[in-house]
Amino acid sequence: MASQDAYEFTSRENGTIGKAATWARALAGASFIMVVVHLVFAFVGTDLAGTSIQLLLFDVGAGVVAASCYLLAGILFAVVGGALRRVVDTEGSDLKNMLKALDTLHRIFVLRIALVFLTVLAVVAVIAVGEGL
Repeated sequence: MASQDAYEFTSRENGTIGKAATWARALAGASFIMVVVHLVFAFVGTDLAGTSIQLLLFDVGAGVVAASCYLLAGILFAVVGGALRRVVDTEGSDLKNMLKALDTLHRIFVLRIALVFLTVLAVVAVIAVGEGL
């Protein structure tokens, strides 16, 4: 016998949760578009003529890393959107689905913090290389 949640969201609450689900899925789609943009710029936007191998690897590597992060964010936003949509569409498992959505949002927040940290490190590295340190 399946256990059921003791709480069921109201139709007004479900409307709000449904909007959040729609926006989470929209962010997933935008993230997937950014994957393509970063990969295109990494491979097509890099000037191959007269570029050192280190700079070439740095440019392509940065684009691939950025694309990978957007891919992960897109997948996580899609999971959040699906969990929130299940809160609205199902009965008896609202809290379980909401907790899954919140847990996935936590992962997105950690990913974003890591991206900011990595971006700062990359900027410092570029400055250090440019200054010859």
